[in-house]
Amino acid sequence: MSYSKEVISKQVDKIKETFKSWLGEHKEDYFDNNAVGLGCFNYKPYDVAWAVTKQCNLKCAHCSISAGSAGKDELSTEEGLSFIEDVANLGPVKFVFTGGEALLRKDIFELIEYATSLNMQVEVATNGTLIDDNVAKRLKNAGVYEVAISMDGIGKIHDNIRGIKGTFDKAVRAIKACKKAGLKVHFHTTIFKINISELSRIVDFAEQLQVDRIYIGTLVPVGRGQKISHVCLSGEEVKQIFNFIVERQPKTRVWLRPVCPQFWAFLEAENLLDGDNGHKFIGCTAGITSFHILPNGDVDLCAELPLKVGNIKQQPFTTIIKNDIFKKFRNREIKGTCGNCKYLDICGGCRARAFAAYGSPLAEDPVCFLAK
Repeated sequence: MSYSKEVISKQVDKIKETFKSWLGEHKEDYFDNNAVGLGCFNYKPYDVAWAVTKQCNLKCAHCSISAGSAGKDELSTEEGLSFIEDVANLGPVKFVFTGGEALLRKDIFELIEYATSLNMQVEVATNGTLIDDNVAKRLKNAGVYEVAISMDGIGKIHDNIRGIKGTFDKAVRAIKACKKAGLKVHFHTTIFKINISELSRIVDFAEQLQVDRIYIGTLVPVGRGQKISHVCLSGEEVKQIFNFIVERQPKTRVWLRPVCPQFWAFLEAENLLDGDNGHKFIGCTAGITSFHILPNGDVDLCAELPLKVGNIKQQPFTTIIKNDIFKKFRNREIKGTCGNCKYLDICGGCRARAFAAYGSPLAEDPVCFLAK
């Protein structure tokens, strides 16, 4: 059956109006928990993600730090505790333990407990393969606020992306165990050409398991991801994801949060925002409110932007983030089309994609359909 352009246009208009109405009812929720961006690490006063080890039990095709074996120069327990204490000086920070696989680190619960004792909102980002009922209870008792579990497809496709058979089933076990223990659970989903068609099924699955949110990221060609750069999404495919979210979000209780700074600008361009009511997102928060620390103590701008700014073995983290490069990010001193874009203040382009494409974190975002 085929439809006329007029019928299709009316259907699209209806979808947009439904989303606009839904957003009007839920806009305050978008900014809940002091959110300043739509992604997983976009909260005030700061979001600090520490990859506690390079050790991992999987072989994910897109791993940004090419995880495998633990590094010999990883932060010791004492160095880790000192780093956490320094970060706590910034206020009620959102602190993420990630990896590699964070749960492979022997002192991980000691580190988590110390962070939660300092009034931090703690998240553990994991592939889920090591979580059973007992581990989930330990995470809850340690004060963990939320667990993020990787989910890139349903069944075999997830296993293929993660490099180990049976990974999906273990992730499902982890989700159920965490929910049973009373933990919030969300998905970290990375989309590229080979799994973009899985997105609807992933949302269905999240509904079934009563997952709270899905953070929908796109492949950035860093780490092992450089070897599969040919499956990175185009600007039009990113737009396809945005349109999917606009259609699907009003129909689901699962929050669909694209880890892509263009989304809020896209909503404005499509006239889907009914005023900001004093609220607005700032787009890419890399180096502004969000930071990433590698296992050896190197401080990067974000997990997918491997540009070393300092090392916490040599300087306190609270000193490093005063570096001039962070000031340039806060001031949005961005070049090219991003720098001249009318959406600069609410988007700013993905700094990781800019760095991957041009070697400069202040270059334009090469994957943006709004600039065309």
